[in-house]
Amino acid sequence: MKKSNIGVKLHQLSSFSKFFTASSDYNKDNMRVFIPGCSLTDYSPEIVMKTYKYLSDNLGNTGIILKCCAAPSKISGNKDGFKSYYSQLQEEIEKMKVKEIITACQTCYRTIKENSPDIEVKSIWESINDIGIPSDVKNRYKDLDIVFALHDPCPIRKENIIHESVRDVLNEMGIKIEEFNNCREKTSCCGEKLSIQNKELALKHMRKRAYEADSNYILSYCESCVKSMKTAGKNSIHVLDLVFDDNMNSKFNQKGVNYLQKWINRHKCKTYIEQLKNINKGE
Repeated sequence: MKKSNIGVKLHQLSSFSKFFTASSDYNKDNMRVFIPGCSLTDYSPEIVMKTYKYLSDNLGNTGIILKCCAAPSKISGNKDGFKSYYSQLQEEIEKMKVKEIITACQTCYRTIKENSPDIEVKSIWESINDIGIPSDVKNRYKDLDIVFALHDPCPIRKENIIHESVRDVLNEMGIKIEEFNNCREKTSCCGEKLSIQNKELALKHMRKRAYEADSNYILSYCESCVKSMKTAGKNSIHVLDLVFDDNMNSKFNQKGVNYLQKWINRHKCKTYIEQLKNINKGE
């Protein structure tokens, strides 16, 4: 078995283990759930929980599912593995009687939309744009002397409503952006998917994509894309950091999250969700 396939297998086994997965209690009023995805949870369980709180405060009863969408199995060509793992997510969705799913990961968005056609799937950016950004974030960055290049993730090339929603949110925050020549429906892959099969080729692609931008600062709304742009040598940051974390400079200075820390972060997020469940039970 190739080393890359072993890595995917270990990732999927861990991502669906009880040690790294969690969900809010069933509630008959929980018609929607938030699914943050692996990459964002790897990066910052605090951002995950702040985003979830924002949704809960503004939309009412909203659940959360901390589980992978099984896309790594699909990307690596393991069709049987994908079917098996995705069925576990589907079982959780059905158990919670979910009618709407809000995703922070654009790969989750496409994967769930394609494989659970009876569920309404929305990007977090549609939801934030509909609800409105937090009042303290409005025009927060209007005096910031940085023009960001905005990288659109490739899984949502055809989703114009997400492209527009992100740009509306950035405009509300006062963020100045420049567009890549290849953006929106013509956006290029960041190279992350290639790393499953060929890390050297992936790095070349990451650098090629990153340096298509004039700006040394790149924004994206996919944490895998952010990581790719950092790997390529650019300053990169997730848009959710701009919404929910006012210490932006610390994010630029922060090194990438290493392999061990990713799993520590996932377990930390699971712990946060379990603690929230106990609070809701009055324990």
